[in-house]
Amino acid sequence: MDQGINRRGFLKLGAFGSAMLATGSGLALLSGCASNDGPATGYRYFRKQDIELLTPLVGAVMGPALAAVNASAEDGMKAYDDLLEGAMPGTRATLFQLLDLLQLGAARWFLTGTWASFAEQSDEQLQQTLADWSAKENSIARMALKGLTQPMHMAWYVKPEAARSTGYPGPPKKILA
Repeated sequence: MDQGINRRGFLKLGAFGSAMLATGSGLALLSGCASNDGPATGYRYFRKQDIELLTPLVGAVMGPALAAVNASAEDGMKAYDDLLEGAMPGTRATLFQLLDLLQLGAARWFLTGTWASFAEQSDEQLQQTLADWSAKENSIARMALKGLTQPMHMAWYVKPEAARSTGYPGPPKKILA
């Protein structure tokens, strides 16, 4: 009987995941993949390499939601960047460690199942990568996928025009008694 992950397993997973992120981030930094030239033009947090890595992923994950309001993957990236404004500094740091890790082919293969950069993949290949990634037995890979895609969804649907595309009228109006 599988009872899920217990406390000890969760702590081990967290420790292993932290060590892997720190190692991958350090390797990316030493190899020059994680040069921090500051935010890219038009962004407050995302660096140029983050935009190149994430834009195809945002398009693949959020495609129908973006199309519903005639938006592009770049619009999704801007919303994601806006969401980072309210994030705790530690949360942003962890996200950027994960992005640095995904810049390395071997780490990308371990997490996603593909060596190819997201930008090098066709739409069909990217959808297959996402399907394979979400089906992985590796808890760290699933955690990485959720760590990237859940904020994408939150960032997009917090926008009133995007929220209306779901059939939900948007956040409730404050009613003063």
